[in-house]
Amino acid sequence: MRNAKRIAFLTLSASLASVCSVSYAKTEKHGLLSIEQSGIASYYSDKMHGQRTANGEVYDKNALTAAHPSLPFGSLVRVVNLSNNRSVELRINSRAGHRNRRLLDVSKQAAKELGFVQAGLAKVKLEVLRFGDA
Repeated sequence: MRNAKRIAFLTLSASLASVCSVSYAKTEKHGLLSIEQSGIASYYSDKMHGQRTANGEVYDKNALTAAHPSLPFGSLVRVVNLSNNRSVELRINSRAGHRNRRLLDVSKQAAKELGFVQAGLAKVKLEVLRFGDA
């Protein structure tokens, strides 16, 4: 099981490198690697409210969720807006499009808490707190 997780992690890491900058740090807890990424985040428009996300749940603009190109569904991440240092913890429940080359698409509530609703986009840092199972 441990080898399978490491192989999945390395595969995931390789795919992330094409989207954003990635750094790795060995943690004491379980000897696993943690991931930090930086890139551009946007947020979903109100017209997405009530639509299905990639994992099948209904998108709620008031929830603290995000779409990422490749992190497993259910992963918990801390996102920091690099222009104002505001942060929020988000759960990955959908896929960000590879075409727009953004690191994250966040819910409107997350964008409010990060302070970039007016701007529409923000340079962010993402740290994986927990990998999801899906």
